[in-house]
Amino acid sequence: MKYSLKQPLESYTRSRIEERLRELGYSLDERNPDECNVYRERAKFENQDRALKGKNPDFLIYKRGSSEILAVIEAKRPAMPLDKAVEQAIKLYAEPLSIPLVFVYNSEAFYACSIDRKAVKIDHIEISDFVDEQTLIRLIQNGYDIETVPMGFSVTRDELLKTFKKANDLLRKAGLRDGYERFSVFSDLMFLKLKNDFSEIGDVLSSEKALDKSCTWKKLIEKTPKHIGSGFRIEDSEVKSYLEDTIKKKLKDSYGDVFESSLNINEESILIELIELIDTIPALNIDSDVKGDAFEFFLKNVTNGNKDLGEYYTPRHIVKMVVKLLNPVYGEKIYDPCCGTGGFLLECFRHLREHSNITVDADDSPEVVKEKEAKRKRIREQSIYGREITSTSRIAKMNMILFGDGHTHIKQMDCLSSVVNGEYDVVVSNIPYSQKVEYGALYDFPTTNGDSLFMQHIWKAVKTGGRMAVVVPETFLYAADTYDIRKKIVNESSHIVVISLPRGVFNPYTPTKTSIIVAYKKTAARKPLADGLYSYIIRNDGFELGARRRPLAGTSDCNKFLMAYNSTPQLRTITVPDNNEVSYEQVCGHDYVLLPFSYMEHLPEGIKENDLVSLKDHIEERCERFSYESFSNKERECAILSVTQNGIYIGEVCTAEEMNSLSQTYKRVYPGDFAYNPHRINVGSIGIVPNLAPYMYVSNIYPVFYIKAGSNLPPYYILRCLKSKEYKGIINDYCIGGARADLKYSLLGKIRLRTPDDKEVEKIQQQTKEMDRAYSKYMALLNALLS
Repeated sequence: MKYSLKQPLESYTRSRIEERLRELGYSLDERNPDECNVYRERAKFENQDRALKGKNPDFLIYKRGSSEILAVIEAKRPAMPLDKAVEQAIKLYAEPLSIPLVFVYNSEAFYACSIDRKAVKIDHIEISDFVDEQTLIRLIQNGYDIETVPMGFSVTRDELLKTFKKANDLLRKAGLRDGYERFSVFSDLMFLKLKNDFSEIGDVLSSEKALDKSCTWKKLIEKTPKHIGSGFRIEDSEVKSYLEDTIKKKLKDSYGDVFESSLNINEESILIELIELIDTIPALNIDSDVKGDAFEFFLKNVTNGNKDLGEYYTPRHIVKMVVKLLNPVYGEKIYDPCCGTGGFLLECFRHLREHSNITVDADDSPEVVKEKEAKRKRIREQSIYGREITSTSRIAKMNMILFGDGHTHIKQMDCLSSVVNGEYDVVVSNIPYSQKVEYGALYDFPTTNGDSLFMQHIWKAVKTGGRMAVVVPETFLYAADTYDIRKKIVNESSHIVVISLPRGVFNPYTPTKTSIIVAYKKTAARKPLADGLYSYIIRNDGFELGARRRPLAGTSDCNKFLMAYNSTPQLRTITVPDNNEVSYEQVCGHDYVLLPFSYMEHLPEGIKENDLVSLKDHIEERCERFSYESFSNKERECAILSVTQNGIYIGEVCTAEEMNSLSQTYKRVYPGDFAYNPHRINVGSIGIVPNLAPYMYVSNIYPVFYIKAGSNLPPYYILRCLKSKEYKGIINDYCIGGARADLKYSLLGKIRLRTPDDKEVEKIQQQTKEMDRAYSKYMALLNALLS
């Protein structure tokens, strides 16, 4: 007889919360009211309990030794949606007791907001985990959005960033023009500074391999003018030789190729100035976790906004969202074949440490201590694996060493050169986009297309029953040259999630439109894609989509996704066009395309479907190419039109002879035609062609269409709709393309418009006639003036 497995209850979530709160330093011992700052299922004081009117909160967090409540925690059993839980916590607990912060958690997803539903952020990123008491107090005092520097620093964030900028300028002065060269030197020295006593981090070095005390930042500083004083002569300086011949050599003996062989700074004076500048950063006497945070802070802020460093940094809010979704657990092996500076691996490492019960408590028995130490050792030595083709792999190793190690299996190599077969439970990566690559012959579908080959490598590496999450260029989801690997992934998966990211999420590094594809490799017994293809559209990731990427107020779609997504399909709420789910049969019937809007429509809000008409039923494409042979008079003037957000204008006038000599091709347009820029229509670059000249042309890349005879849709009604804010959003969803948005004519036809009533049509037509008369009068006056 086969029995179905029962799902965990809410008590499981509560035990996870208690475990996490203890790790963060909270006391749950109600027998000691002076120290206890977390109360379960009741308030600390009788008057507070009376205000709750018999309703019992799961957890209340107090300011230690006071009656002030900082936060309420609402626990839900796994797989339960959180949106209703938020409203319940606010209405039943936060409002009656004036509690400023609300947390809800179901052991998979976490959400935090203020009593007035403001998002709670640290460094402009919504928090995705509980925080300690002091951080709670700071959040409340500073409007629920704080900027931080890692613990152990006594300077402000701005002061740290100024130091980073000065160091960058010094490295430019030293002749290091390439972004990676500057980044590499600064990373080496920051690692050295943060590492300080090399035998103290994690449990990496055995006592016999521990580096001697001569190999320290302190010893290096003692050789600079700062300590030698007035007797220092630059020609006698030992700084560069000591750094390269002593410190680096010993580091290499212990950690391998963590350091570059040479600093590439020839001028001793600049190296000394750089070292003394970095020495001003007060980062001594802090533990390994904090040093890891400090190095990550450095990585984020040195690379952020620098295009020549952008390949080395994936935005941390995207990384955190992906790792939360994957939820790696103790005992699993995690692999990133294109790990860069190790952002995904570091977050997975952090996640494992925080959710594996490895903190040794004072009352633990020797057996429990031994067990926890064994778990820590396994997480450190048998959990994290990475490859990186560039020497950025060194930075990933530094990152892991400073955070408590886990660097052992990070290798500098081309991941494609060595196939991995089913070794990893979790594979996570942000692959290089649109590369021409080697080693295609090693894989099932030989190709030089990097998007296909990286995904073939990744999918092979995933164990049966394992899962992957990969940031891919959106073209991967539908392009012909990735068809074979898409088909393989679909046929070998029990479930696929596609998270569509907004165009611009990787600004200023690349404008490429990206998506995250998450696939769960099925066990042999399961049917392919048994749980379907689930898509979620992120339009607001919490930051502006321009080059500066300034933070936005409110809750981001990243957090909404984590709240809405559920591993149990029956518990998901589908709300097109924000998310959607389709079956295996639908995906197979559509050439294994994974593009979300291949399976759903974005309709204007508040309009019944019966009142909508498809644009494709009312328009016809015009594709009349420029024909030199059709001109008997080769000197005949032709107007080349420009299509902008403000309308259509004559951009250039050429003779037919001159047009024939141009390398670009053109298509003819007529008065009343529509023309649009397919890469700019999402910002309103579409217009109706006015009667500007007898022969008018637009670039061949511009789609041109006209309204079919018998259509009841007035031209300016269509134009008004397509240029409206709402329809720009709809158009943006239908655009495809990698580096640039691209709305094909066929995709334009998917758009549905509200049918205007007779009165509205009559009014628009009357206004159009008045405008045409005014325009004809304007042209007549203009011609009279010019003649």
